[in-house]
Amino acid sequence: MCEMQQEVENIAGNRNCLKTSLPMNDALFRIAFDYAATGMAINDLDGKWHKVNRALCGITGYSEQELLLTDFQSLTHPEDLEINLEYTKRLLSGEWDSFQIEKRFKHKTGNVIWILLDVSLVRSPEGEPMYTIAQIQDISSRKQLEQKYRSLIEYNPAGIFSLDLDGKIDGVNPAMEKIIGYDAHELLHTSFKSLIAEEEDHLLILQNVMENDQYNHEITLTHKLGYQVFLGAKDVPIIVDGKIVGFYIIARDITEHKKTKESLVLLQQDMQDVVRKQQGMTFKFKEVDGKFIHTLCDGELIYRLGYTPEQIVGSELSDVVPWEIAQNKEEYYKRAWLGEENVLYEGMLNEVPYLASLRPIKRDGQVVEVIASCIDITERKRTEEDLRATKEMLESLITNTSDAIDVIDLQGHVLQINNAFERIYGWSGEEIIGQQLPLLPDERKDELTEIMDQLLSGKEITDYETIRLHKDGTVLQVSLTISPIKDADGETIAIAGISRDITERKKTEELLRKSDRLAVVGQLAAGLAHEIRNPLTSLKGFLQLMYEKGPNQQRYYDIMCSELNRINFIVSEFLIIAKPQVIEFNLKSLKQIIQTVIQLIEPEATMNNVQISVQMSKKDPIMICCSEFQIKQVFINLLKNAIEAMPNGGEIQLDVHQDQQEVHIRIVDNGHGIPQERLAFLGEPFYTTKEKGTGLGLMMCYKIIETHQGKIQIESELNEGTEVNMTLPISLNRSIDGNMKVMAK
Repeated sequence: MCEMQQEVENIAGNRNCLKTSLPMNDALFRIAFDYAATGMAINDLDGKWHKVNRALCGITGYSEQELLLTDFQSLTHPEDLEINLEYTKRLLSGEWDSFQIEKRFKHKTGNVIWILLDVSLVRSPEGEPMYTIAQIQDISSRKQLEQKYRSLIEYNPAGIFSLDLDGKIDGVNPAMEKIIGYDAHELLHTSFKSLIAEEEDHLLILQNVMENDQYNHEITLTHKLGYQVFLGAKDVPIIVDGKIVGFYIIARDITEHKKTKESLVLLQQDMQDVVRKQQGMTFKFKEVDGKFIHTLCDGELIYRLGYTPEQIVGSELSDVVPWEIAQNKEEYYKRAWLGEENVLYEGMLNEVPYLASLRPIKRDGQVVEVIASCIDITERKRTEEDLRATKEMLESLITNTSDAIDVIDLQGHVLQINNAFERIYGWSGEEIIGQQLPLLPDERKDELTEIMDQLLSGKEITDYETIRLHKDGTVLQVSLTISPIKDADGETIAIAGISRDITERKKTEELLRKSDRLAVVGQLAAGLAHEIRNPLTSLKGFLQLMYEKGPNQQRYYDIMCSELNRINFIVSEFLIIAKPQVIEFNLKSLKQIIQTVIQLIEPEATMNNVQISVQMSKKDPIMICCSEFQIKQVFINLLKNAIEAMPNGGEIQLDVHQDQQEVHIRIVDNGHGIPQERLAFLGEPFYTTKEKGTGLGLMMCYKIIETHQGKIQIESELNEGTEVNMTLPISLNRSIDGNMKVMAK
């Protein structure tokens, strides 16, 4: 029995796990195992390492002796352990013969590495599980590259669909998921047309994109909950190698990313032993009479390349492959035979790409043989091509978006900008890349540090409005969305900023605000002039009469005093509205306030044959933080209005109830009511439905309730009556009004 077989039987005797010897030939196989380019291991059924090769030690950072004291569970990242154990359970149960998984290992240094793990189960002739064979490849670099470009789509604030040329959805980003309510997996491979709420042929839209590079339009989609979502959208072609292979739909919700998860389906084949059933290929050669003669060749890859082991063993390279290929590969053979470690080369046979790793085998310092391990890199090439295509698609998206995009490192140096950045800020890539971001005004130099701190602490920055500088010194108003770019380990390595120039929008908003102020001032001035001009006209007329008929006209004096008092009343109410006042708020009983008001107003109600009924909880008193004088003024004004609305008598109902946050007050009369077209104007200065009213009283009610952080709403029907509903908070937010002085008693 060969040395390797004896070693396997020793493992079986010590661990009671391996019941029969491994089907290995001789020491040559052991060398092939040790010098394989990919990590390889033999584990017992509990996951204990029993045999590992040099490549696996290099991947994990542990020595062979250190690994043999552990098991695969102790190296597995905690978040991947559960699924790894589940896959192993299915393997041992007979549900699978092998499995493949991408997972994370903990390197000896403490770093996390990504690996591609192939595991096969070896059974005894009786069908009993004996041990597992694992093949491990380090894919950390690929994972880092995937993460870098995926983050630009996932963190984009705009909703993004990705469609193929048939109009089917092959990608949806988180922002779009939020807009339409569907998860990405619900939409993948479905027709985009099925989401469109209106009758429109989106394939026609895609045809327009092919003809016009980009196509802006509005679309109406149906949300998952059934309501319509209106989007302003831009269709952008996806161009790879100069050909349109699909389209992006970049959209924003105007009524109010493609999050792609590539599934890599890898070949899973039975592995019954380490060499013959491995997916790759192992071969050896040595120099005989100046020729490199193959002494071993086996593995699944050899058959995929179109050869058999019998054709290779005993032959030199030129006997089995075209002379030109043989001449090229023999240069690598020579380098390995001369002692160079880890000679790598890529080849292609029968349209199968492969990667070969050559290592010299030395005895007493002399190279006696060269062992080579080959793996099929079709999937890697495909992945590289997918990544290249993804990179081109992302660059197309970045180039064609109208928002400025910049990527900076954690020290604030610019790594990348797009065309929109140059257009908005004026700096070209040659001027700014590698330099500190020059957009911040002097007074906002600390803002970048604060943004970095927020992002590193896990907070998001979306639609943050601030100012930035153009190259010529012009101040720009911008809206920023800033997100981190993370590596495969989840560490932030750079910052991506998306900014939109909102300078013109801000100017328009300011003009609208000024216009509104001028309109209110004009309205107040016109109303005040109208209200004061009427009594002034009366005064002027009576003065003329007194001049003509003599000064002893007592009845003229009374009328003139009445008109002067009216002017004084109008001006006083106007000043109360216009002049800021410091209001003192105290904790008061609403029941007591209402009772006091009822006592004041009851005589007038009795004179007008009006009954007032009050419904209020008799248990705990309702306490509110308020200005007692102002709340009384509101009740007096509203109750007087209700009495005056019922000249022939009637009934007023005043209901009060509270919940945990608010007090709800309802005042209902059965008077003549207010026309619907006039309700919208109630509360405006000098607008009134009464013959001698000024409209300022109701305006005061609105202002007082607003000052108390409450709401007031009036509903009315002609000849039916009027209902006033008010809500007041039980406690006030003290930070809202700078003129508010809150005192607790």
